Amino acid sequence: MKKALKIIVSIILLIAFVGIIGLSFYTGLSVFQGMTNFISREKSLENQSYYIDEYNAFASKCNPIEVMVPSSQNDCDIPAVYVEKADSKGVAVLIHGMGGTKKSLVHMMLSFLDLGYSVIAYDQRNAGENTAPYSTFGVLESIDALDVVKYAHENLLNSGKLILWGESYGGATAAIAMGRDESEIDYLILECPVGKGLDMIKTVSKEYADEAGIPLSYMLFCGELYTRLKLGFNFKDMDPAMWLKSTSKPVLISNSSIDTITPAYIGTEIYEAISHDRKQIVTSNQYEHTEFPIKDPKGYQQMVKEFIDAY
Repeated sequence: MKKALKIIVSIILLIAFVGIIGLSFYTGLSVFQGMTNFISREKSLENQSYYIDEYNAFASKCNPIEVMVPSSQNDCDIPAVYVEKADSKGVAVLIHGMGGTKKSLVHMMLSFLDLGYSVIAYDQRNAGENTAPYSTFGVLESIDALDVVKYAHENLLNSGKLILWGESYGGATAAIAMGRDESEIDYLILECPVGKGLDMIKTVSKEYADEAGIPLSYMLFCGELYTRLKLGFNFKDMDPAMWLKSTSKPVLISNSSIDTITPAYIGTEIYEAISHDRKQIVTSNQYEHTEFPIKDPKGYQQMVKEFIDAY
């Protein structure tokens, strides 16, 4: 009788263990899928229709050259467009935000061309024509950014400086790229950068955790474990400020006190994490998220020029 009872208890415990493992796997997978497809590639292409006429007008005037940058991650080459400026002062590598594509950066291509720089803009992974899977709040994207920086340095930069510029989600990408390897980057410019990816994951996951009656901490634990096993990094790696602690290159951050998408404190945290004093932060009180270079291009160009001249 006791032996039979032990067998029954063992079976119950085994079933419970398998159930917990199964629930944890499903929870981790759900968090991972939500995190890595926050805005789908299809949605970015749908968004592209809103500014395609502006891009086509730009293309007819500036004749951008389409290039495919080899990816060191070997999952997909990186689609980009390049415009050469005569007597260029250097090259600006431009990184779009979440839901955007390389073609959403016409205003920035024109601004840097006006400043005297050639420009290259590219599609981040899981956006536009880039079919590489998974959005990772800048972690894997930063490796792509460095691939484009390397391509620009070896093929496009005859002389002058290389500027890495990123907006919003692309700002996180640019900051992490700088932290990984700044050797071929002369200046970093961030426009309303995204901060810790974990904060966004918490915000989205909390709603599902409340609906399912699952502790948020458990969801995040499962999601991070799944991500670590699948892609090899932790949620704490999605923190631009952490990556920029040891940079030695000049950094310009512009943000907005009325930005509700990436509030001004995020840019301030990144700014304060940088250990040197060759840094500037400009906080607007009249432009919302990433609107400064769009609504006041001349003012934005002047800010960039003064920053570059200062360092």
